[in-house]
Amino acid sequence: MDEISQEAVSAKNVPKKALDYDVLFRLTGWLVTFVLPLFLYVHLPEKIYEQSGEQGVIFLALISGAVSMWVFRLTPNFVPSILVTILSVILNLAPREIVVAGFGSDVIFLVLGMFIFAAMMSTSGLARRISLWLTVRLPNNRFTQPFILFGLGTFLSALIPSPLGRSAIMTPLAVDLSKLSIDPRRQATLQVSAMQGSFLLCTIFLTGNPLNFVMLGFLDLQTQFYFQWGNWFQSTIFVGVVLLSFYCVWVVWRCRKEQTVSDAEVEQVREELRKLKGFDNKERGAVLAMLVLIGSILTMSFHHIALAWITLFIAMVIFLFDGLNAGDMRNRVDWPTLIFIASIMSWGPTIQHLQLDSLALEYLQWLGVFITGNPFVGILALSAVVFSVRLFFPGAPTFVILMSVLISISGDSALSPWVVGFCLITLSESFFLPYQHGVASQVFSALGEEKLMHKEMQRTFLTSNLWFCFARIVALCATLPYWADLALI
Repeated sequence: MDEISQEAVSAKNVPKKALDYDVLFRLTGWLVTFVLPLFLYVHLPEKIYEQSGEQGVIFLALISGAVSMWVFRLTPNFVPSILVTILSVILNLAPREIVVAGFGSDVIFLVLGMFIFAAMMSTSGLARRISLWLTVRLPNNRFTQPFILFGLGTFLSALIPSPLGRSAIMTPLAVDLSKLSIDPRRQATLQVSAMQGSFLLCTIFLTGNPLNFVMLGFLDLQTQFYFQWGNWFQSTIFVGVVLLSFYCVWVVWRCRKEQTVSDAEVEQVREELRKLKGFDNKERGAVLAMLVLIGSILTMSFHHIALAWITLFIAMVIFLFDGLNAGDMRNRVDWPTLIFIASIMSWGPTIQHLQLDSLALEYLQWLGVFITGNPFVGILALSAVVFSVRLFFPGAPTFVILMSVLISISGDSALSPWVVGFCLITLSESFFLPYQHGVASQVFSALGEEKLMHKEMQRTFLTSNLWFCFARIVALCATLPYWADLALI
């Protein structure tokens, strides 16, 4: 759907009125994209010039243009982000090693390795075999498959500390299950279940998100020592239960009118599963690679090797034994999403270099008043700030900037520094549109390639995103009494 060429091909089948609206929408988008950065460059407050210089003003103007391109869906998601990087280098807004810092991040190599794992699961037929087995063996009702996808993603959250890595594994399985149904509504439910399973509960487990460890780095040593895996889970479990309840309500509401796989279709699937017979060498290799990866994750406290390099090493071993070839690397790895993530991750260091984070500290002092006086009102105010900032900035820079601000005022707050950080990181994982989160961008890209990004899929993603953003706010507010019992308030 994001591809301009696909829109051009399908334009012949679109009614003239809808086509005129689409043209007007895109023209408006391009107008805003060119006018908004110029307007901000001229009218941003003088204080920003004094704090960050002209370079900071230009960088903010470039970001506004990128956000406009994302909101109006003018180009694929990676184009605006890489344009900001390129123009930042050309205009010398910051040293080049800072502007391109994201391309050397461990996260990029971790995600690349996970994409290769996902490619092997797909090309070997393992993902297809699993989807067929789930269809045949599990009860044929509306709720089983969505809950299984969500549960698998949640299980991986406790093992793989990368939402993108988990999504790279879950997406091929969800795509294969979706292809077994002709109901667009059913396809959308399965995809959202897989995506939310990959990251909805990622802050509940200490190992579920790299930002969890970043947050601990802001706290004193005694707090860091206390909030290891067990105490972290004890402190977050109530939030997890509330979020899980919201998912159950959503999936029950969605599935009430969906079509299940008919008995005839199940019989066809069963016949296809019989024809597959035993595991071939590629499937055995995929299973072995996953077991080695899981074993490496469980023994990280002994070998102390970063997961990114373990993952990439195992992925390269797959190539050594002909599990994949160069064509698979070109066609199966989601390179646009990798470019998007790498360029977005460079924004954080650039913001810090231009001292825009210090500027945020001055403008957000009022937030400390709300958090200090009333935790409930403080969470609502923090939600409004985070959701507003997330329209322009990725989750990681948003968290780092706001955590730097809030940690300075949390000493006088009714909330402990850990609670403040946890609320912030949970809210920072929220998003409305796909450009706001790497997982959503990767899933949208994969669905576009599989021709599954229909209007029902887009509508379901948007409404579910709004629902789970609301769920996060309710979960944090509802957990305040529980945190009070734990003496965290």
